[in-house]
Amino acid sequence: MSFRKKVLLLILLSTILRCGIALVLELGNDEVYYWTYGLHLEWNYFDHPPMVALLTRLTSFNLHFRSEFFIRLGPIICAAINTWLVYLIGRKIKDERAGWYAALLYCSSFYCSIIAGTFILPDSPQLLFWVLSLFLMTEITGENLQDKRKGFLLLLLGVTIGLCIMSKVHGIFLWVGFGAYILFFQRKLLSNPYLYGSVLLTIMIISPIFIWNWKNDFITWSFHNDRVGFFGKRLDIDSFLQQVFGSAFYNNPVNFVLYVIALISVCRKKLPVSSNWLRLYLLLGLPLIGVLLVMSVFNETLPHWSGPAYISILLLTAAYLSGKNEGAAKIPRPLLSAVILFFVIAAGGVIAISWLPVQIGKKDDKDLGKGDITLDMSGWKQFSQKFDSLYRTDIKTGMMKPNSPVIADYWFPAAHLDYYVAAPLGINFMAIGKLRDIHHYAWLNKERPGLVPGNDAYFIYPSNYYGPPREELRKHFDHLDSLAILQTRVNLPVRNFVIYRMHGYLGGIRRDGVFSEK
Repeated sequence: MSFRKKVLLLILLSTILRCGIALVLELGNDEVYYWTYGLHLEWNYFDHPPMVALLTRLTSFNLHFRSEFFIRLGPIICAAINTWLVYLIGRKIKDERAGWYAALLYCSSFYCSIIAGTFILPDSPQLLFWVLSLFLMTEITGENLQDKRKGFLLLLLGVTIGLCIMSKVHGIFLWVGFGAYILFFQRKLLSNPYLYGSVLLTIMIISPIFIWNWKNDFITWSFHNDRVGFFGKRLDIDSFLQQVFGSAFYNNPVNFVLYVIALISVCRKKLPVSSNWLRLYLLLGLPLIGVLLVMSVFNETLPHWSGPAYISILLLTAAYLSGKNEGAAKIPRPLLSAVILFFVIAAGGVIAISWLPVQIGKKDDKDLGKGDITLDMSGWKQFSQKFDSLYRTDIKTGMMKPNSPVIADYWFPAAHLDYYVAAPLGINFMAIGKLRDIHHYAWLNKERPGLVPGNDAYFIYPSNYYGPPREELRKHFDHLDSLAILQTRVNLPVRNFVIYRMHGYLGGIRRDGVFSEK
């Protein structure tokens, strides 16, 4: 079988696996929050640019199909395209075997194949446009390229980088890396007018981010600055180690070791890749990785933030493996081990989330399930059915007033309650709290019916997160009472959903649901 056919078969099988995961698992905390982006399109959002919202709208047919599968269909399609693109790039920089190995490395990466390839996150469209941009840069920096075609590819590059930044601002590192490559190794491109047209196209595409933030007091800037700033912060070695080991796991531990070996080969000048592409890929990968490692010394960073940077390292590793396995018919043992490890962990994760016959996390009623990360993607449909019965009974018996909304005070579990409870049951939902707690809901609340004095409301929280309504919310209601609904997994108690019936809204909450930060 040719390498091309092997890659196509790999894309088919990995797509089937991702579709299975998308069908079985409920949406996670981040996923369900980004679903709310698509409910009301904006030029930018509190946390991120809008591309993830557009992708959700596209694959759910303008939210007509609202199941987890259609919400996640965009990432699955992007992952299939990316697998083919890394094959083409690997083939370009080395040979067909390198392309095949690159596809295997991509599909065995938890970040590429699951986090950005199955779950609906800003990383999903970001990674597509990152790989597309890398593909275009590889073509542009190749030899014997006609000026007319190079100009067209440069303009197209400006579009793909712009769309990458509109997915997640990390995309700016594409211009950082490519710009550094041009300045240090290919200055003749500075005389090409299409390069400046490319930069201009990127600026035009990302301008909505600046306009929206200008109109909203640059809230995205200040929010992320608090998360990643350096001044006045102490060293955080735990965060640094989390970034290092988290990146190793997300890329697949076996793959990560191969990346390190390939980089050592680069240092020894033994990697069989053109110096043009070698320099380009290192400049596209190492700056983002390095910046995040430095940031992690002072801040809590997330390992997936550096995910796209490893694509260029992945390609160099594929070329390294191809050079070490000339003429080999079988997949190299380390690479085969990575594929097997990926499948075992992916399958084990799905089984654990859905059918783990063990109670983990805290076991007291107040914090039941706290520490059990499998609960993020399970139990919400079960709770929705039980709450529907309670809601109907409460309205029928007069315990609660008709059309009582559901409220929460933090963006998660707010988005879960919105997606799995309020939306399917036709109940109004609001998140009420500080802006840095409710995020996008400060804008979404204004598109929904607000609270009217005399209203009743349900405040809900799961026992593995947060707790009862805070005093700043309680004081706006006349009185409260509470009860709990138990979530079980294979007949074992794993979490409580605590429900507060909040009676007699007294008024005083802003239309956007935001409390003062003071």
